[in-house]
Amino acid sequence: MKKNGLPLFAATILLISAGCQIDNEMNPEENTEIIKVEEEEEKLVSLEQSNLYGSLQDSKIDHVHGIGYPGNRNELLIATHNGPIIYREGFWYEAKENKNDYMSFNAVSDGFYSSGHPGEGSDLPNPLGLVKSTDRGNTIEELGFQGEADFHYLTVGYESHAIYAVNQMKNSKMDTGVYYSEDAKEWEKVQLNGTPNQVSGIATHPTDSNVVAITSPLGLFVSSDKGESFDRLTEEVSVSSVRFMEDQLVYAKNNNKLVIQKLKNGDETELSMPENDLETIDYIAVSPQDENEIVFHTAGGSIYRTNDRGESWNALVKKGEVIE
Repeated sequence: MKKNGLPLFAATILLISAGCQIDNEMNPEENTEIIKVEEEEEKLVSLEQSNLYGSLQDSKIDHVHGIGYPGNRNELLIATHNGPIIYREGFWYEAKENKNDYMSFNAVSDGFYSSGHPGEGSDLPNPLGLVKSTDRGNTIEELGFQGEADFHYLTVGYESHAIYAVNQMKNSKMDTGVYYSEDAKEWEKVQLNGTPNQVSGIATHPTDSNVVAITSPLGLFVSSDKGESFDRLTEEVSVSSVRFMEDQLVYAKNNNKLVIQKLKNGDETELSMPENDLETIDYIAVSPQDENEIVFHTAGGSIYRTNDRGESWNALVKKGEVIE
């Protein structure tokens, strides 16, 4: 697999470099929040009964901007230029309305965060700024930057919902750079000391908001202090994508080989791959219900899934054409 450069993100990092180089016991408020999420999940109708989604009419899936499992459900959502598509238990569904172009799609425990552009006929502002949905995109919560920012690089903690946003053009709250927020209201600039000049992506831990990673042609760089300083976690090898789990992470080594690394001791296991000549892996997703279920998307438009940590693979999409 060959590395695809992402010059806008790299340029942003260069600008930054030039400028700066719980306890387990829950309180009542946290319990209330959990109950609220569970109630919202109960209200969410099945895809078969949904007015928003119908069976996929076209076997072509392309122009993908992210993949993930929103709402802690067994539903793989694929964010495309023409709106969200969902794969569940062998069936494909596509949005019939609200077909927004979700850039930097991030699945989280109660839905998803994203940026991007509104779909045809939408009354949402363009660009979308930062938005969130807890019902597969049926309703959209506007969190800020509407009409002024399109974040092409964004990562959100699956459980923490902490946000790291790469801002490539000055807006009402941010200069260019990488910013961190716990509530999408107050933003703090991240220093990124120790990162290479060329970078390609950003990802954060599902629960520990202090932990954030940068992918690059020189390896995987990880910070444990909210991006203030980074250390290389891998050998000097091109890494095109990464996904954190609670106690480990999976990354694309040499851009087309998947490796699982334990966070505690750095032990690595390289997974068997479905093909030897895969194109660059640009997105990785791991099921929140079963860490053995891993999905990846390639720059050539293929999507593969394993339910047994790489022992066997199924091609869901090959070069943009639905297979399963």
